[in-house]
Amino acid sequence: MPKPAVSVVLVTYNRSRALADTIDTLLSQTFSDFEMIVCDDCSPDDTEEVVRGYQQHDSRIFYRRNERNLRMPENMNAGIRQARGEYIANLHDGDLYHPHLLEKWKSALDRNPGAAFVFNQYVTLTPDGDARIDKEDLPEVFSGSRLLEEVYFRRWRFGSPVWGTVMARRSAYEDVGLFDARFGFLADVDMWLRLAENYDVAYVAEPLIRIISHDKLPQQFMLDDEASLLHRMFWESRMRHYQDRKIRRAVEAARHIAYITKLRIYLFLIRTKAAVMRYLA
Repeated sequence: MPKPAVSVVLVTYNRSRALADTIDTLLSQTFSDFEMIVCDDCSPDDTEEVVRGYQQHDSRIFYRRNERNLRMPENMNAGIRQARGEYIANLHDGDLYHPHLLEKWKSALDRNPGAAFVFNQYVTLTPDGDARIDKEDLPEVFSGSRLLEEVYFRRWRFGSPVWGTVMARRSAYEDVGLFDARFGFLADVDMWLRLAENYDVAYVAEPLIRIISHDKLPQQFMLDDEASLLHRMFWESRMRHYQDRKIRRAVEAARHIAYITKLRIYLFLIRTKAAVMRYLA
C-alpha cells in the first residue's frame, strides 16, 4: 500500500456523536491523499461502532483502540507512531474542519520547508451560538524565536496562540520527541514551545477550524492544577531558550515570576468579585 502524503491522527474519547460530525468534515476535504487514524482512548460509548461504519465506505480510515485510557498525550503519541505520512495532522473530536484545511496546511508547509508545523485562525462557538474569531497578527512564515519571544513569553496569562490542532512534519517530531505526558491535556503547548526552539512556524490567516463550545460536549479527563503545569512548561521553555544569554535569562526569570504574581492577583480579584456578587444576591 503506497504511503499517503498526510496522516490525520484524530484522537477521541467518549464523544461518538461529535466524532461523527468531525469525520464528516474530514471526508469532505478538497485534499484527498490522506489516511485517517482514529485513536479511541478506550471510550465507554459507541465510538467503535461509529468509526467501523465509516470504515465500510472509506478505506482511508483506520481504527485503533487503547486497551486502557492513556489520556490525550499518549493517545496522540500512539497515533503518530502508527502514521505513515510525511505530514501529520493532529486533530481532535468535536472540532469542525473547513473543506480546504488539509490543502491549505499542506501547501503552507510545502512552500516553507523550514517550518516544523502550521496553524491557523479559529472560530469559537459560544454556548449561545455566537461565533468569535481568534486570530494572530502573523505572516505566513516566521521564526520560532519570534513566536517564543514576541508572543508566548509576553503573555502574562500563559496563553497559547496555537491550539491543539496543527499539521507538523514527521521529521520534526522525530527530532524533538513526542508529546510529554507530564503536562496532560496541556502537552500540546509544550510541544509547540519545543518545536519553535529549533524551527520556523507557518500560519494560515483564515478561520479554518470551528471549535464547539465545551458546554455542548462531554468533558474528557483533565489533570489537576493546570496553572502550575503551564507555569512549569513556560519556565522550562524560557530557561532553554535563553540558556546562552545569562543576563537575558535572569531578566526573563524575573518576568516569569512577575507574571505569576500578576496572574494570582488577577484571579484573586475575580474570585473576590464573584463572592461579593453572590453575597449581595
